Parts: sequence; C-alpha cells; structure tokens
Amino acid sequence: MSILTFSLSSLILFLASVSADPFFVVQHGNAIVTSRRDPIISPGGVSGHVHSIVGSSSFKPSYDYQNSLNGKCTSASVSVDKSNYWVPQLYRKLGEGKLELVKMNRVNTSSPIEQMYEFPKGRKMLAGNPFRNTFDANDPAQAAVEYVCLGTDDTPMNAFPERSCPDDLRAQVTFPSCWDGKNVWLEGSKHVSYPSSGRFDAGGPCPATHPYRIPTLFFEYHFNDKYTYTPDARVWAQGDDIGYGFHGDFTNGWPEGLFTQIVGAGESCAVLFEIANCPPLSKYFTGDRGATCQPDDPSVVVNEEIGLTGPVAKLPGDNPIWNGGAAPNKPGGSAGGAAAASAVPASGGASSVAAPASAASSPAAAVAVPPAGSSAAPVSNAAASAPPPASVPAPAPAPTTSARYGGWGGWRKRRLNYQH
Repeated sequence: MSILTFSLSSLILFLASVSADPFFVVQHGNAIVTSRRDPIISPGGVSGHVHSIVGSSSFKPSYDYQNSLNGKCTSASVSVDKSNYWVPQLYRKLGEGKLELVKMNRVNTSSPIEQMYEFPKGRKMLAGNPFRNTFDANDPAQAAVEYVCLGTDDTPMNAFPERSCPDDLRAQVTFPSCWDGKNVWLEGSKHVSYPSSGRFDAGGPCPATHPYRIPTLFFEYHFNDKYTYTPDARVWAQGDDIGYGFHGDFTNGWPEGLFTQIVGAGESCAVLFEIANCPPLSKYFTGDRGATCQPDDPSVVVNEEIGLTGPVAKLPGDNPIWNGGAAPNKPGGSAGGAAAASAVPASGGASSVAAPASAASSPAAAVAVPPAGSSAAPVSNAAASAPPPASVPAPAPAPTTSARYGGWGGWRKRRLNYQH
C-alpha cells in the first residue's frame, strides 16, 4: 500500500512596510528523522509518540546548540540553517484496525519583524498541547493551532476538517512571540508568551512578564489529502483524532548575526523561492541538495516499526486512539511525550505541560528567524522521565533595530493566502 505524502518547504517573512512584505522560502527535501525522539521533552530517551523531524543532520535525543551547527548537512535549501523542527507524525485509519503513515515532505515557517531580539544560542520552544481535546477560542495558545482545507473556501479551523482537501490539508501552528529576556528554556515553555491582547499572530503588545519581542515562528505543514473522506480517519501519533493536539517543537541552529544582515537587506530579500537573489543568503543556497541529507548517526532512530514500510496495527508507543473523546492518562507525561489528559495550556504562553528545563546562554544582538533509517536503539513505550526544572539567567538582550518594520495585518493576510 502506498504511503501518503505531503510536501515541505519553509517560508520566512520579514515585514518591511505596510505595503510590502519581504519574505523568502526555505525548502526542505525530506524528513531527517521519523521516530519517537524529542530532545526537548524526553532528552536522552524515547518519547511517547512519533515525530517527523527536519533540519540539521546532527539531530540527537539530547539538544546542544553547537552540535546542531556541526551537522554535516541539513534538509534545508539554505546550508546554514542547522535548526531542527518537528511535529507529531500523521496517520490515517484504514479498515480492520490498520493505520497508514502519512509521510512528511514539506513544512512552511514564517515570521514578521519589527523591533526584535535574536533567538539566543540554545533556544528551545514549544507551541500547542498534544493532549488537548477541547477548544477555547479566547485562549491564544489554543487558537494558534489551525487547519486549512486548500481547494475549498480555505477558511482556517481549529480541528480536522470534516471533508477531504483537494489541494492539500494544511496543518499550522503559530509560536509565542514574546520572551522573558532571560531564559532559553523554562518548564512548559513558560519563557515565552503570546501577546497580551489581540490575536495570537496580530503583533499585539507583549506582557510585562515577557517584554521582549521575538520573531513569530510559524509552522505550516501540507499533507496530500486526496482521498474519499472518511469521518475521524486522520489521527496524530499521540492518538488525537480530533485535531486540537497538533503541536510544534523548535531547537535553534541558526548562526549568530546572519539575520541582522537579512533585516538590513530589507526588501531585497523579498524573494519567495528565489533565495539566491537575497544577498545575505545567496552563498548558502543549495537548491534541492537537502533531499539527500541523512542523519549523521543512524542510531538516533528507534528500532521499531512505525509504518514507513506499510500499515501498522497500532500507534507506536501503544498510544490509544481517542475516538473523539478524552486523551488517556499515561505516566511520565509532558508535551511531546505521553502526557496526562489534564494538561492545560499556560495563560498567554505556549503550554503549561511539564517539560525539562535547560540552561540559558547569553543572547546576541541580532535577529534570527528559523524556518520551519533504522537503528539498534532500545525501544520503550514510556516517555523518558523529565529532569527537574532549572533556568540560568542571561544578560539583558539588545534589539537588532529600533525601527518598526510596518504593521502585522498585511503579513497575516499574505500568510493566509500563501498556498504553495
């Protein structure tokens, strides 16, 4: 049986004025790793569910900024993007209890720029809650998870569409855009927050607890959805067949200072797919060579059947399908792993689900906007135990520029109309 696919690229947008929205697209040729790994939530261990991971080939069960930079290659068409980005693996229910893996092959990420602060070395972030089974439109962390059924009326919705999507199913999540200025990670991704008022992506004021504006990272995944619609057929790897539990993870691997140059280049980097025409990036453009990039260490892939060669009888990690109900309670849980159903998103933040913390490093004065095998590794059906929370203060960051780069309304309209 054929494996369904979706295409992957990454859109990075720099808002330069109300009338012009400079942006460029970084494409990814393939997923570097598809496995039960999550270095943010289950560092050094096996995570509770399967993720599709793109970016640096040096991806490991534990994240280290320098290790990311040392990757031999990247799935990105820009050779210096050594970040890693991942989301839960999508499956499709078949008859007789079988599940078909929907293979990833494109993601878009985007971000507007006004007065910004760089993603510091070691930055990690989460957006979304994998075990959310209800929806509150007034909570920005919940509203930030959306789906668009391309080829229909393209209206964003917050659960799986109740129809097939002739021009792809687009699953998307917007990350928090406000930072505490001190930490690269806090338990539950509490070092970042959504704006204190307005839509999650409207560029509203940052709360006093998180006063520093950071680029608004946006994941956008396109799935081939050209099949006869069957109710409740789509299911994320954690068992969510409703759709509220879509989520994204990010670990920074961009070199310091590069995005200062990109912001300085302004509209000359409004090149869409023509990255070779953006002066700061032209020498790093590699076309589709990222399609052949493989993990530096194949043993990062957990040795288990996840559906890459054919249908599976159950979700890897023994995750029960919710069947439209509550997420099951599972031990050792946290965002990205096998979390308890009672996990609730933090007010204004990415999620309040428990997750390991890590030391902060000093942020540089620059703007950085990341885009979006087999092994002998031991198999476990339980998420790794999280270490106790910790944080290390960093020196106060300095903005890249004091100039405001336009309004956010035009960015959002253009982003929603972007369907490539």
